[in-house]
Amino acid sequence: MRINPFFMPILLIVALLGTTCGAQALGIWSTSGRDSVDVAKLTPADLKGWMTLQELVDGLPISQAELYRVGGIPADTPPTKALKDMEAVVSVTTLRERLTAYYGDASPTTSAEAAPVAATPTPVVALQATSIPGATATAKVTSGETHATPTPLPAGQVLPADQIKGKDTLKQVSEQCAVPLDKLVARLKLDPKTDPNIAIKDLISQGKLTEVTDVQKVVAALQSK
Repeated sequence: MRINPFFMPILLIVALLGTTCGAQALGIWSTSGRDSVDVAKLTPADLKGWMTLQELVDGLPISQAELYRVGGIPADTPPTKALKDMEAVVSVTTLRERLTAYYGDASPTTSAEAAPVAATPTPVVALQATSIPGATATAKVTSGETHATPTPLPAGQVLPADQIKGKDTLKQVSEQCAVPLDKLVARLKLDPKTDPNIAIKDLISQGKLTEVTDVQKVVAALQSK
């Protein structure tokens, strides 16, 4: 019996289509790339065009107001809008670069991730900076945690308020901007017992601050006195 030469190619195509459709129906075939991204724990490098603004707010430690400010997004833009539909305002690549710069060299983490692992307290050497910004830090033996000091500025130089970043801690802002920590905490309307080593971006993610510019304005006012 002679087989029609067109029969085998047609049979192969049908088999391939049937396999693909069946895999998609069972949920084991994906071409969108969504399954490879954990939207609950994002970094700037994870941004995709199909993501909505709300997914970014939920997945990154950033408030909606701060995201809109960093991305140059109009305030009346609905958070349900996908990034791919906002190319006229800001491209995915540009937003990714701006968020990377916003977080600095360190990848964004939530407060829970940043919490230190409990350990048996032992005497450790903690660096204690002098009151003069940029001065050489001195070592002091204490019991408890070791808190890293910020990278010192050149002697006599004070960090401008507009250079404060979300990754900076309250203590770093106080020391590098030469403003009293207690006054900084009070002006920001934070609990006086707030951990000075908490990052500004974590305070924003906890809803205790709205955006980094709040801190910049307060510091600028304290520096002008």
